[in-house]
Amino acid sequence: NLSTETSGLSHSAHSVEIMGVDEAVQPVAVVYSVTGENADGLLTKVAVGAVLGEVILTDVNTPVAVAVVKEMLTKSTIRYVVEGCVDPETVAELLNCGVLRAVVPAEALASLASLPADRLGVKLAAADVATLTTAISTHSDAAKHFTIDLGAAVSPDQLSALSGIGASFSNEIHIAATGALCGKAGDFAPVATLDAARVQAQLPAAVAVDAAAVAAALSTVLTSDRPDGLWATIVVDERRTSLGLAYSSAESVREAISRRRGVYQSRKRGLWVKGETSGTPQDLLEIEVDCDRDTLVFVVRQHGSGYCHRSGLYTCTGPRRGVALLEHTLQQRLESAPEGSYTKRLFDDEALLRSKLIEEAIELSEARTKKDVAEEAADVLYFAMVACAKKGVVFSDVEAVLNKRHLKVKRRPGNAKPEFIAKHTQPNGTAVAPSAGPKAPAPAPAHKGLRKIAVDEVPPLHRDPVDPKARAIADEILTDIRADGETALLRHAIRLGDIKEGEPLVILRKDLKIFYDELPEAQRSNLERTAARIKAFAEAQRGSLQSDCVMKIAGGEAGQSVAPVEIAGCYAPGGRYPLPSSVLMGAVTARVAGVKTVWVASPHPQPVVCAAAYISGADGLLKVGGAQAIGAFAYGAGAVPICDAIVGPGNKFVTAAKSLVAGAVAIDMLAGPSECLVIADDTANPKIIAADLLAQAEHDVAARAILISTSQRVIDAVDIEIESQLVDLPTADTARVAIQENSFAILVKDEAEAADISDRIAPEHLELQTRDPVALAKLVHHYGALFIGQHAAEVLGDYGAGPNHTLPTGGTARSYGGLSVHTFLRPRTWLRIDDPAAARVIVQDAVDLALMEGLHAHSRAAAKRLA
Repeated sequence: NLSTETSGLSHSAHSVEIMGVDEAVQPVAVVYSVTGENADGLLTKVAVGAVLGEVILTDVNTPVAVAVVKEMLTKSTIRYVVEGCVDPETVAELLNCGVLRAVVPAEALASLASLPADRLGVKLAAADVATLTTAISTHSDAAKHFTIDLGAAVSPDQLSALSGIGASFSNEIHIAATGALCGKAGDFAPVATLDAARVQAQLPAAVAVDAAAVAAALSTVLTSDRPDGLWATIVVDERRTSLGLAYSSAESVREAISRRRGVYQSRKRGLWVKGETSGTPQDLLEIEVDCDRDTLVFVVRQHGSGYCHRSGLYTCTGPRRGVALLEHTLQQRLESAPEGSYTKRLFDDEALLRSKLIEEAIELSEARTKKDVAEEAADVLYFAMVACAKKGVVFSDVEAVLNKRHLKVKRRPGNAKPEFIAKHTQPNGTAVAPSAGPKAPAPAPAHKGLRKIAVDEVPPLHRDPVDPKARAIADEILTDIRADGETALLRHAIRLGDIKEGEPLVILRKDLKIFYDELPEAQRSNLERTAARIKAFAEAQRGSLQSDCVMKIAGGEAGQSVAPVEIAGCYAPGGRYPLPSSVLMGAVTARVAGVKTVWVASPHPQPVVCAAAYISGADGLLKVGGAQAIGAFAYGAGAVPICDAIVGPGNKFVTAAKSLVAGAVAIDMLAGPSECLVIADDTANPKIIAADLLAQAEHDVAARAILISTSQRVIDAVDIEIESQLVDLPTADTARVAIQENSFAILVKDEAEAADISDRIAPEHLELQTRDPVALAKLVHHYGALFIGQHAAEVLGDYGAGPNHTLPTGGTARSYGGLSVHTFLRPRTWLRIDDPAAARVIVQDAVDLALMEGLHAHSRAAAKRLA
């Protein structure tokens, strides 16, 4: 008798759910009451329990409670089951809004007959097995879920009886039970007993808000045949794409639920918080358990470049494909699509995008063959994804809408709108093409290798490096930080994800040393050797300058002294990969110039970046990026001093912010997307040229890789090599876009013509891979850095052969040089007059010239020296 009280177990109130014996169900769920709660407060409470899947909301029996549930549905994708609502219209409305299931009294079923049975549950009073079996059978056509109230105490015998009820019905019937079942003094052993009987334990809110309790309950049911007792863990993203395999322990599950992050158990290194050092963290969305209870599935939102720690790819089994690849590419192009490119036009021109969406939808409606339907559907999807990327919508957002629509129990007729029929359909029923201007050009077909252009088609690289929208955003941030200092910096850093609330903004030098000491010896030695080469080159640059010069003038002397600025801020990007080389290039050079105080800024700094800051002599590191970091350098914020010079490359917000503070402080340059130009003749090695071009292309989808050659054979061979090397290049997703959209090859008649074109382009990096590169070097004049001969790889400049890798882009090499000790130095002139009589001609000329300019006070000030 299931209603018999026993003293066998005395536990706090919980509930259980019994599934069909062959049904793979989640062993633990959570229950929360809606009474007295608002949507935001309840969302915070259910966050821990929601990791387990379904959340049961009780006491949904008032208009206020219903409104709370509906608001929660608009703010999250959690799967909710509601209890307490019996009004047919309200139940239907909740199900239509996305509630997974409504649990109602048996007597309410008749009024809900129009609703799907698998969306309804019935609550039954405790009784013997036969009575319950009869009740369930009676109502099983109207509802597929049944909840049994077991009362205040439940014995092991009763739990065994429950499994008998579950076994009596097909997998379509789900039977739930509520009562006092488990959780005494943190003892979750009963959960395992329930799970063995195909019973799902439902933890009440008092327990479910405790991450440790939820994790303990979940861990109780898991088994392992491994000697170390770990559980295999399949890691998937929101779209259920498998990212890779990991392992979990009771400790890592507890930490994962507590932090709501991807936390696993490394078989070698212990607890592993994914992304803590690599900048690729995961948000934990849900934990699922397989039917054998020996494997976990972590559903996560992956940030950064991806899951794989070796290749840098999105998954451990390869790069993104299909929709995921398209989405990733469009997100990158939204950040840095070149001016004039088709994608940039789509993002900027609302009418063009609208026209293309309508046009492609009409073409899809008229497609007849399988091939045509697939191609037109791909076009519609492409332009739809552009619209999504433009508004910050990811495909998982679209899928969430589809999932919610799948739960609707009321459907609209779905007829076409009359105004649309009138506008887009001809009398014979065929579609009318959109009228929003001329037919927009379709995206250019993907070509193999480099685009070929003629000499007279060479585009100028001159382009405004400052994005207008980024400038407006940067201006707001800078204004805030100038007014409120560290308070504003902290606010923006948290808002933009640089740091979490409560996390410090800076790492001081003494703490940077900890990262240096803990860095593996091989990495530490590499950084030190690189820093030494950068330092030696910078010292040679400094030595080429005369610190003081003096010249005799009539009656005295005039001269110049060269001195460093006092405080410098050096920015290092913190994007997909750590860039310790950029830290060294900026901070080491500043120290050689004689700068007294040097700070580094880099968002989400990894240990190797912090160690590089220490090696370079930095006084501190600001863990913030973007315009907010430039604002801290320009105006000061807490421990970060006001800087006299700000240097280093960054994203469009960094560039925009530097443009706004330039003048108030010294800056190095306004850097845009990276460039590499190779001049090659018939002696050049196509494999090396292709490798060098791809090394540049992997930086950014907006990067430019250019080949100028006197040999068509070399151009063709380089194309073949590019395609071959892209096959297994981990960064192929980015490099391929840069090659296809922004890069090109030019066939020229001789080296003189090649040099002339190169000077017109004025590239950031210029490689000479010819029979006599030294002679060719005398013909080229405009470049950021020159690499003479095929052995002088541009990547050697990137990684510290000596010369600095922070260089002018966008054709500005015609006017500016790269970052160097000169950037941090100021020539200061002086004048001394010892013999006024001897200087009389100089003084009289000043008197007369001032009068010519109408500046009488100037003239009188000079004339006083003639007395």
